[in-house]
Amino acid sequence: MDDLLSTPVARAGPTSRLLKRQSLQVPSLNHSLKLLDDALGSPITRPTEDVTRFLDLTRPEDTRLATRGDFTMAEDITRPLGAEQTALLGEENPGVKATENLFEDFLSTSSGGESGAAALDSIAEFEQMVGDHVEVLRKLVGKVDRARDKFPKTLTVLEGLTNERNTWRLMGKLYNDRLVTCLRPQHDLPPPAQHSERQVIERLFQRSPGVRQAWIVVEWLERNAQDQMEEIVFNQMQYFSDSTVAWENTLSALQRGVASNNMVDELDPDAPNRTGKQLHSLDQEDENRLVKALFGCVRCGLLEDGQELCVRVGQSWRAATLEGWRLYHDPNFETGTGGQGDKLPVEGNKHRDVWKYVAWTLTQDSALSQHERAVYAALCGNLSQLQPVCTSWEDLVWAGAKCAVDLMVETEIREVMVKQFEVLPTEYWNTPQAMSKVFAEIVGRGGGAAREADSPYHVIQKHLILDDWVGLVGVMAGWVTRPTDPHLLRLVSHLVLTNRALGVVGDQEGEDVILQAYTEYLMGQDKLGLIPWYVARLPTKDQLPLFSAFLTGITDREDQRLCLYLGREAGLDMDKVVVASVTKARHGDKQQMVDSLAWLGHDTDTQAGDLITQANCVVRKLLLEGDTELARAGARMVPTGVVERVGREWRGEGEDLPTMAVREHLALQTYLTAMEAFNDWFDHFHRGQPVRPVLGANPSFTERVAHEQRERVFQGEVERWRGGQMVQSRQAEEKIRAVLTFPGGWLMEEVQGDDTMDTREVGEEQVERMEQMVELRSSLLPRTVTLLHSLLHSTGQYGKCVALADLVVGEQHGIYQSFTRQGVQELLTKIRESSLAGMEQGKDPWGFNKQ
Repeated sequence: MDDLLSTPVARAGPTSRLLKRQSLQVPSLNHSLKLLDDALGSPITRPTEDVTRFLDLTRPEDTRLATRGDFTMAEDITRPLGAEQTALLGEENPGVKATENLFEDFLSTSSGGESGAAALDSIAEFEQMVGDHVEVLRKLVGKVDRARDKFPKTLTVLEGLTNERNTWRLMGKLYNDRLVTCLRPQHDLPPPAQHSERQVIERLFQRSPGVRQAWIVVEWLERNAQDQMEEIVFNQMQYFSDSTVAWENTLSALQRGVASNNMVDELDPDAPNRTGKQLHSLDQEDENRLVKALFGCVRCGLLEDGQELCVRVGQSWRAATLEGWRLYHDPNFETGTGGQGDKLPVEGNKHRDVWKYVAWTLTQDSALSQHERAVYAALCGNLSQLQPVCTSWEDLVWAGAKCAVDLMVETEIREVMVKQFEVLPTEYWNTPQAMSKVFAEIVGRGGGAAREADSPYHVIQKHLILDDWVGLVGVMAGWVTRPTDPHLLRLVSHLVLTNRALGVVGDQEGEDVILQAYTEYLMGQDKLGLIPWYVARLPTKDQLPLFSAFLTGITDREDQRLCLYLGREAGLDMDKVVVASVTKARHGDKQQMVDSLAWLGHDTDTQAGDLITQANCVVRKLLLEGDTELARAGARMVPTGVVERVGREWRGEGEDLPTMAVREHLALQTYLTAMEAFNDWFDHFHRGQPVRPVLGANPSFTERVAHEQRERVFQGEVERWRGGQMVQSRQAEEKIRAVLTFPGGWLMEEVQGDDTMDTREVGEEQVERMEQMVELRSSLLPRTVTLLHSLLHSTGQYGKCVALADLVVGEQHGIYQSFTRQGVQELLTKIRESSLAGMEQGKDPWGFNKQ
């Protein structure tokens, strides 16, 4: 049973790794059912089966209410909910949450890759998916009293999904006709049999797309009405009990002689109208109920069920009056009797034109109820008498389309067949045939139906019926510029994708606006598994800025791997995307800059050069802002394996890495290592020095002994501290000198040949890089010299302090170029202090021992 609820694509097996992942990860309809059921407190242990899958959607009249399943749903839908469950449903609105998996389901179907007419299967899957959710929501929300007042969000979702299901249903039928039937070679049929109205119309339907598609609209609206009004019509029909006679209360009153003066005294079908008298009040009430139920059957395309109802309540005559509209066909003209004398039954009404004229006259009779007149008006094409009982936009479209088809059929019959037909009123021939006029009339009527016409779903349906895809794209593109319902946004986006797959040409720019709006919504909801595929559907120029901006906010490494995998599977150039994302992150906060480098660490085989280049940019910016700790963290984002490759490239061992980026990265790493070593030495020198124990006044013998013991311990700690301090000072000195003596000058560009230029940074980025490097040299090199002097002076290495002057002024490293006049004066002052300190120890001014 679970397999029946999955989509056809899922049952057939995934067509790609992406689809396979989706099919394994996407919650099924059972998951949605469980969410809703938990909230409603009514566990359902079996999957819900959509019985409409077994119906022929093209022939709604072939269905019967008696065979449409158990309407009790095999559950007590009247059982009240507990307070906890009701509160949960109201707070959580499970109808909203339970339909979230539609976004994943739609991707699973859309990513199948079908194109051309084969993509029509996707439309059927969309209809099935949404329809399954509609059935679940409708069933469970029906358990709640006054659900519209208590749970408006869930009811809004239900209404929206119902309209969406109807939209996919309409699109599937119309596009199947336009893209399959219309393009199929037409075979010449033999002339229709003599007097065969049915064969005349069969040939009309074969050659006329307009007639076919108008009839598709009629069937579509009747099927929608079946789904929407099925339970209501069923309950109306169940009201009546089986009866062998009609108007049994009137009959009983006449038989008992208790009839009033204004009660009919004859019981033929025309008696109330002919005599002007009334039926028994109970019979009149039943009569009104009957004609309303009968109109409901006609509206739902269940005319035969309505006829069965008439027979069941003893009005076989009324059932017979509903037969006269059928097209006449005598099969004996084609087959003959085979010499046996047996005739085949004749179909339809040979005098259909007479019946239509009588039915039209009946619909004009004000003595009849409006619903009774509407029943016959729907069968004879009297639009003016059908419209008063139509309360919604769909009802009016159904009335207009049904009467338009009736007029086109009648026109064809009278033009083709040689026969004297009954003359029909002029009003009949003035019925609008074009669907555009039908929609215009609905808007012109005003009222609630005209307001319904502005519903986004009805606007979509109208444009689909009118085959105006270009116009619809323009309208939908205007919607998505404003806050839009997520499910509506999903619908319009997949309308675009489906039309593209089918080869229907529209406004490319408008379609891109719609797809981008949907992609941005998915990004706002952090639906990582969906976003890459939809980004890949956007124009190439929009993919990079949109996706890279979204990726800047993703820091979890597993999420990053998922995005990279899905992006590459969707055909995106993820190398460029992640580089752009890291670049954008530099405009955010400091921590975001550092974290963004993780994007480039997932595939170091292909992006090692990008990683080094971007890490250099981050470290430069953080050093300029004075945040050495975060700069060090940024440098650590480069994996050890890449660092080793950098070293090999520096040694000329042939690694394919950008030369200038390698040189810069080593220079920055050298500086950060030197600062870390200096800080370690500084902490050890100033904070790690042991504290000499103090002996109190008038110590006792015991206290003196203890003090001597502490003194010996102190002396041992001092020796260890001096040894450690000497080692750390040497290490710090060595690493700081490595900065000052960096080959070619720290952060100074060497002259490169054209074949070794780093092309990853060009234009404005390269100019910015050079400016930052100059600024870093100006701010950090003097400071580094000062730190080295402080270390040497603190450790008593006065000769090396004086020798710093030679290092600074040397042309080999160009350190002096980074000093200002004031900086030089400050350095010379410090060197003078070191020289004087050395002379106090008996050394010469340069710190050497005197001979």
